[in-house]
Amino acid sequence: MNVGAIFRCAAALGVDAVVLSPRCADPLYRRSIKVAMGAVFTIPYARMDDWYDGVTTLSRLGFTTVALTPADDAVEIEDAVAGRDRVALLMGSEGPGLSRRWMETADVRAVIPMAAGVDSLNVAAATAVACYVVARR
Repeated sequence: MNVGAIFRCAAALGVDAVVLSPRCADPLYRRSIKVAMGAVFTIPYARMDDWYDGVTTLSRLGFTTVALTPADDAVEIEDAVAGRDRVALLMGSEGPGLSRRWMETADVRAVIPMAAGVDSLNVAAATAVACYVVARR
């Protein structure tokens, strides 16, 4: 389960909190807890009720919102987070990714550079890489 893997990497890389969409899988589901190795009990999390204006809310709270995307015009993740104090990584669901509104509302769109012939990682792996880059900035 991706949500469990995301919580596990969040704990490993020192993420402050996880914000979930209204339709995201339940992190307290038995399989999520197992995949997270219990990290769902140590990382603060919340569900964002106003998902439509969620990016605007995060920006208003002082976060630089960084939307992860494999789009050709996105900047590399290292450049997107360099010098940023508070970063909120925006991760989309498997397949469709982030909504157009979230992509357009984010402060910056970032890509994790891939080897030739590979367009993207799954959301759990991409989250781990992005969290690592943010932790090391």
